[in-house]
Amino acid sequence: MKPWGKFLAVLCLFIQNNGWGQDPNDLIDFSFGVDTSTLSPGDSAWLVLEVNVSPGWHAYWKTAGETGYPTSIQWEVPDGVSVGKLKFPIPKIYEFQGLSSYVLEEKFSLLAKLDLEKSWEMGVPLLVKGQFSTLLCNEANCLPFDAEVAIEIKTAGETEVNLPVAGKVSRAQQDLAKEWPDEWKASLIWQGNELLMNITGQSLSQFSLPSFHFFPEGDLIDHGSDQTFSFNPEDGVLSVPLQVQESLDQLGSLQGVLTHRDSGMGWIVQMDLGAITGSKVSPVRSSSASVDESREVKSDLQTLWILLACVLIAMAAWVYGKTNQPVHSLKRKRIGKLVTFGILGIGFWMGYPKSMEVSDGIVWQEWSPQLQDQLVEDGRAVYVDFTAKWCLSCQVNKRVFQSAEIIEAFRDSDIVALRADWTKRGPVILEALQSQGREGVPLNLYLPPSEAEQSSSPAILMPEILTKKIVMTVLESGEPYLTPEANGFLGILGFALLGGLILNLMPCVFPVMGLKIMSFVKQSGGDLNRIKKHGWFFTLGVLLSFWFLLGVLLFLRETLEQELGWGFQLQEPGFVFALAVFLLIFALSLSGVFEIGLSLTGIGSKAIHEDGYGGSFFSGVLATVVATPCMAPFLGVAVGAALTMDWLSAFLVFTFIALGLSLPYLAFSLYPSLIAKLPKPGAWMDTFKQLMAFPLYATVAWLIWTLQSLL
Repeated sequence: MKPWGKFLAVLCLFIQNNGWGQDPNDLIDFSFGVDTSTLSPGDSAWLVLEVNVSPGWHAYWKTAGETGYPTSIQWEVPDGVSVGKLKFPIPKIYEFQGLSSYVLEEKFSLLAKLDLEKSWEMGVPLLVKGQFSTLLCNEANCLPFDAEVAIEIKTAGETEVNLPVAGKVSRAQQDLAKEWPDEWKASLIWQGNELLMNITGQSLSQFSLPSFHFFPEGDLIDHGSDQTFSFNPEDGVLSVPLQVQESLDQLGSLQGVLTHRDSGMGWIVQMDLGAITGSKVSPVRSSSASVDESREVKSDLQTLWILLACVLIAMAAWVYGKTNQPVHSLKRKRIGKLVTFGILGIGFWMGYPKSMEVSDGIVWQEWSPQLQDQLVEDGRAVYVDFTAKWCLSCQVNKRVFQSAEIIEAFRDSDIVALRADWTKRGPVILEALQSQGREGVPLNLYLPPSEAEQSSSPAILMPEILTKKIVMTVLESGEPYLTPEANGFLGILGFALLGGLILNLMPCVFPVMGLKIMSFVKQSGGDLNRIKKHGWFFTLGVLLSFWFLLGVLLFLRETLEQELGWGFQLQEPGFVFALAVFLLIFALSLSGVFEIGLSLTGIGSKAIHEDGYGGSFFSGVLATVVATPCMAPFLGVAVGAALTMDWLSAFLVFTFIALGLSLPYLAFSLYPSLIAKLPKPGAWMDTFKQLMAFPLYATVAWLIWTLQSLL
């Protein structure tokens, strides 16, 4: 489930009448044990968590499906002790309102194997702790449940079995999926965007087809797609086509459990690239397939350029109309025509359809962790671009890779270019981002080549915003362009303040900034104390808005146990659509189509309160809202780092961003002498207001382009 879906699921606790005051502790019982009384160094033991969920409620499997989130145990063990992967019983399908989930009901057990190294000092007990986390749901509510489990295991020269717990482990193992018979053979065949899974074995004829179901792990397979099994009695082949996710970010293996409901049996499925036939997938995909992908990316970007070109052409028409009035001088008309043709030329150059031929450029291949690992193991140089269509900085970075010098450098160094598209927020890419200390995109990695006898070189993290010089320097030297300083947190605060300041120049925020400064022009010569108060109220609006957003993010992080980046709201089609409509109405108002929203920007003649301070406060709120899609590139590191910190550090980072955003307004209000340096009030203010609409139109075009990629 996406972050907003989880958030709404949790809110059901507060808005459903029959869920008010429900305590998840009343819905679940559990016990934790180990199947040994004493454990000898070098031996292993089974940990077992017995869970009993109230009737009508369910928890989720290791992969949740289309709703919910996976059940997990985060282990905490001392050095010398290791705990294997959590083993789950065979799940069941739960369908509700057209969504399919993989659930565990009533009584079930989770198993994990513990290994104790021989070097462990005999007689010293070991303490095993774990954080058990699951989501309990019925048709009306979803309640997150977290609990700590712990047990102390004695060590001795000989391992002694705890018979009662060993019996529980034995019964739990009966509920696990098994290895299938040796006579069964499996293969995978590509059929368009589907994987045809074939399992050959004459003994399969004894099973009824409608009872088969495949539970895939991860997000390789579309969890909501229908599964239609067929059996060819002549060849003894059981087949099922599996719909592959559009944003495929874990191409490399198919894992899951094949179940048969009537017999209560389940078999482990694990097939890697070597099992795929048909349209064969190799570790490095064919150049023709990669060129098609690059062509698709370029075509998609051209759609954005066409939309922005339309905005520029409209702006050129507006400039011509504004400067070609009968009352204007001949000189002004000529200047207006020159500006008009300049903007018009840029617009036609940007939007004119260009050739889709990309064979001479960098060939980008679809990223997967298996492909990256194999290339690195082979000693190849690898460049990975973690990107998303809703990430403005990512789109800006793409221009660097069109440089002839960069293309030649990639070719000469035989660099394999991989692109990881996180537009629809896959968990595999999220895990890769978090392994590099990031919670969102953009992220560019360069892994230099290594000799066969050498260990692989560490990944080099590129800066948030790329230039040709930065990329060339890293490729030629094999060293990071920027070296992290020791005073990391102070650097993050500095980036936060600078990023908030630069945010004022972004197309989403600049109109609000310009209009607010115009309000200072109108107030020039007025009460200085009143002007200062307006500045403080505006700053308060920005601060409270950022603190509120931080609170929402930290709530989602702590309650739902999911790391979130600032851009997660731009992955929700509903939010993107609402923001596009809001900014379009705002832009039309600035263009003079109608007059609304002026009190929100603090420049109207009639404020919310008598003294107009409410207008300045809500101007700060508005500035924060419209800043959402245009977060400055400098803020990627600051915000991403803040959301992994404790609440106090995160609070400081967001406060510095807010202060940077409000700094220009605060400076004008605290130092009124600066207002005297601005032009005097006049007709130019209306022209300036209309001009500020065009950056908003460009932002709306980008949001529409982003929305299309999310649907």
